[in-house]
Amino acid sequence: MHTLEDLESGALAGAHHVRLTHLGLTTFPRQLLDLADTLEILDLSGNQLTSLPDDFARLQKLRIVFASGNPFTTLPPVLGQCPQLEMVGFKACQITEVPADSLPPRLRWLILTDNQITSLPNNLGQRPRLQKLMLSCNRLHRLPDLRTCPNLELLRIASNQFTEIPATLLDLPSLAWPAIAGNPITLKSELSTLAAPAQTTLSYQNLDMGPLLGQGASGHIYRATEHSTGRPLAIKVFKAAATSDGTPQSELAAGLAAGQHPHLLTPLARVEGLPGGQLAMVLPLLPEGFINLAGPPSFESCTRDVYAPQTRFSPSTAQRLLHCVRSAVEHLHVQGILHGDLYAHNVLWNPATGEAILSDLGAAVLTHDLPAAQVQQLQTMEWRAFAHLQTEVLARCSQT
Repeated sequence: MHTLEDLESGALAGAHHVRLTHLGLTTFPRQLLDLADTLEILDLSGNQLTSLPDDFARLQKLRIVFASGNPFTTLPPVLGQCPQLEMVGFKACQITEVPADSLPPRLRWLILTDNQITSLPNNLGQRPRLQKLMLSCNRLHRLPDLRTCPNLELLRIASNQFTEIPATLLDLPSLAWPAIAGNPITLKSELSTLAAPAQTTLSYQNLDMGPLLGQGASGHIYRATEHSTGRPLAIKVFKAAATSDGTPQSELAAGLAAGQHPHLLTPLARVEGLPGGQLAMVLPLLPEGFINLAGPPSFESCTRDVYAPQTRFSPSTAQRLLHCVRSAVEHLHVQGILHGDLYAHNVLWNPATGEAILSDLGAAVLTHDLPAAQVQQLQTMEWRAFAHLQTEVLARCSQT
């Protein structure tokens, strides 16, 4: 992270990437415009900005801008004048209006999660490079016509006000990662799952909390031990805030509805009695040796995971890994669940055996109340995501 002193002293001259985050800024630092010849990535997240200057478009080389966590109420129109801008992130602001002029012509990745947006401009569908669109946790009830966005692969519209699946979503030829939970179309199934008396619960007081094992967008995972049995477990404590995929309630409902499968990481029980009424669930503690298959997408890869350069599979290991994931997806579909985030970074695998476990139901949706034809279309999208995973794995197969 950089400081205002770095900027004002000239220490950032020639910089390509500048981070001025959580500094309490109320006005845009105009010295940033002096970096117009080099600046490509700008992060102003966590400040108190409400606008950008009219001459912001002097940043002719800017490709990526983040301003999440600022009290913007309007997506700044000047963004649309930035000729190279392709990634725009204004998550968790206070945005109610997205002007047509605010969408840059080269837009590839738009993040407007957790705002107060009720509608989007029609010209969003006139951005043919659009590949990733994240709109969860707003107040949307319709989408513009996106059929002229043939490259759109990831779409997040969870926790909005949709009473039916937008037809434009079902017509997208490349869509592989949809998230639609937490809308009126799925809410009944989610609430009934969470309220079902047959669901197993564990008391927080019956758990000994251990060290932090990991964390993600939706929560923290700790090692835990059950008092009464001594059974080792993992407990996921959800964060209160919404994520780009949706809400903790939707994730918990999908996990409980999924049941158990040898290649699927799903909750054993819901945890009750946490301080402050936090939401949590217990998961099986995985054996030693399981690691993430890949890392999440980068700025450059956008919708494609990033594998470690040395990642290689023997043909038999690759086939075993893919078989495990395929069986987990098939189980979810039979249970009336769409994973929604079928990625290598959500696959845990054991390099010694090729065994794999599909995890993270943060974008999952219960499909029981959807028309059968739409469920089939959504499952087709999921198998498109599996095809991407299969291609990535087989491309890294050794020839011996």
